[in-house]
Amino acid sequence: MTAAAIDKLIQQPPYHSLGFILAGGSSRRMGSDKAQLKVGQQTMLDIAADVLRAAAVNQHFVVGGALADLVEQQSGQGPASAICDVLARFSAAEGSQRLALFMPVDMPRLSVFSINTLLEYARRSQQTAYYSAHYLPLVIPVNMQSQASAQKLIAADSSPSVRKLLACLNAQPVAFSGKAGELVNINRPEELAGLSF
Repeated sequence: MTAAAIDKLIQQPPYHSLGFILAGGSSRRMGSDKAQLKVGQQTMLDIAADVLRAAAVNQHFVVGGALADLVEQQSGQGPASAICDVLARFSAAEGSQRLALFMPVDMPRLSVFSINTLLEYARRSQQTAYYSAHYLPLVIPVNMQSQASAQKLIAADSSPSVRKLLACLNAQPVAFSGKAGELVNINRPEELAGLSF
């Protein structure tokens, strides 16, 4: 997917937004690629894709991992590095209403309602938004300021934490009003075994 194609997709109505599923982690604690693990009849990646198909985004892409639509320039550097890599692919534009939503592949209980609530907050405020005490998912307005901040961060630290990224973007925490357990990451086999819907 070229930068020009991504630019064109994010600028289209009705949402002026794109979703990105972060799937490039090493899955050390799980022991196998979390994106391809089954929860019932679907993989975690299928579940995340279904959520974004129903959410207020024009289209979604998988970032990193074996099933990637977008391959990171520096893979294995963590989610914040992947997010900075995606932001760098957009053309610089000031005054636009473009939004990029980033969600982890290993959060299979995350609802469309919770994704859309975060998108709407970021759309209204034009600020980076995440749920209090949970750094992902997050929504970033794609503009010259957010792109410059992300570029500066990645130039200073090739593997920054998501916490550092949120700080450099002056991200705003949003109170979570969804269902209990939605924002829990599934990192270990026993967590996967205990997962129910």
